[in-house]
Amino acid sequence: MIIKRTVSTQQLYRSLGLESFTTQEMHQIFDRIPKMQHNQLSQQELHDYLFQRPPTAPSTQVSFTEINYTKSSEFREIWQALGGNNTDRNDNQQQPHLTRDQFVQALHERASSVDWHQTWPIIVSMLLVGTSVGVTTPAMPFVVQQLQLTAGQYGTVVSAFGLAKMMGNIPAAVLVERHGRKPYMTYSLGVIAVAVGGMGWAANFEQLYLCRLFTGLGVAALSTAGTLMITDNSTPLNRASTLAPIMSAFAAGTALGPALGGYMVDAAGLQATFATVACSYVGVATLNRFLLKETLPKFEEKSLLSAATANITTTTKTSPSISIEVQNALGQWWPLFQDSRLRTVLFMNMAYWISLAGSQMTLLPLVLTEQMNLSAFQVGQVYMGMSMIQIVGNPIFASGADRFGKVPAMVVGCTLISTAMMALPYQLTHVTTLAPCLALWAAGSSMLSTAPVSYTSDIVKPSHRAQAIAMLRTGGDVGFLVGASMTGILADLTGNLVAMQSSAAMLLSATSYFALRQYQLTHSSSTDAKE
Repeated sequence: MIIKRTVSTQQLYRSLGLESFTTQEMHQIFDRIPKMQHNQLSQQELHDYLFQRPPTAPSTQVSFTEINYTKSSEFREIWQALGGNNTDRNDNQQQPHLTRDQFVQALHERASSVDWHQTWPIIVSMLLVGTSVGVTTPAMPFVVQQLQLTAGQYGTVVSAFGLAKMMGNIPAAVLVERHGRKPYMTYSLGVIAVAVGGMGWAANFEQLYLCRLFTGLGVAALSTAGTLMITDNSTPLNRASTLAPIMSAFAAGTALGPALGGYMVDAAGLQATFATVACSYVGVATLNRFLLKETLPKFEEKSLLSAATANITTTTKTSPSISIEVQNALGQWWPLFQDSRLRTVLFMNMAYWISLAGSQMTLLPLVLTEQMNLSAFQVGQVYMGMSMIQIVGNPIFASGADRFGKVPAMVVGCTLISTAMMALPYQLTHVTTLAPCLALWAAGSSMLSTAPVSYTSDIVKPSHRAQAIAMLRTGGDVGFLVGASMTGILADLTGNLVAMQSSAAMLLSATSYFALRQYQLTHSSSTDAKE
């Protein structure tokens, strides 16, 4: 049986050997293809070149005939994607050649645009996950009141999530590379469902802490799989723009969720709310099972014969154990850490998560309920407003990051967040005075939603991307752990508002250092290039 397969954008890029996606590299690829004429590429010449470098080693066994058919089908789609046309019914070519400019322009336009066909199922998934997360947001302060926890204890509960994610990032990165992205976009949601459902029945601090630990483990697998699935479908020219609609979908869910959650807590109680959220996670897992497609690259650059042979011989090859793969993964971290660009963004991301976990996730809900005496529904409305700003801002800021750079986006975003946190204690007299401050906070968070991951993905090789992102997430989880626990302790000693301003000062200092180091690295690279 012959199966027709549709070529994806990533298959096109792998076929041509694109990595950096610069205009210079695209010109080099055009020059690399053997041609009769220097500035013109025929359909047959591109065909012969791709058949010498075929991406035809699927991870599952495929017969020799199927591989041939797949290659032929892929080639026709690649030719059309590059602006070429097939022959007409009289076998007269409508456009027998591609010029250099046509080739480069078509590649650049395709690599700069978002692949909506591959992205929309992830958008739907993140919309539903965001809604489930948002429902629990206004409920947590009332869990604290019900269990009579102090700010320090609540900070410890929040930090348990970061601790579990930190411990789970490396195994998750290994497992996602080993088994694919889709399984962990599905089964990890089952773990989260059980943990979140248990939070509604937690009778003491220890049980709540344990539920948060399992939530963190599930999110470690889910976030790793989701991020790699997104980077698989993007390029350095559109990575932030690809992440933006997905983050906007998550923000839209978190905008709808708090209002719904606040109403549910007031009307049905805490246990019913958490049980409903748990069931919704199971529903999302079911949808992911049917909507999402695996994005782990399944083709290697080998000859047709060696590819067909590899499919037969590699099936009996013993895979290394998980422990060995974790050790190998850790072995990649130190060489990656030597990259000054990656090292600075790791520290910047850690500082951001210290501030986020300490101020937005730990202190802000307590300030809204204790200092301003807001109800669960009103807290939900506040978070809904912040999420709405992120929905609108994500695509705008992501497009700006792709065009003007991810580093400026991170610097401006952290500066806005620091300013908002510093001003917040003076804006608590009324919701109308608080709104502009929180709007500034949300705009800064929107800039930080895509820039760190996009920047990290851009500066490392594809083979190191999983571990580089795992490093970035682990650094963020360390910040989450430290920020939530230490800010909670500081709030017990000095009060919520002083603790929030201290967090703002820390983030502003880290932002200044990051901006200075990036300027030095950029200036040093420019000087070396001139010499």
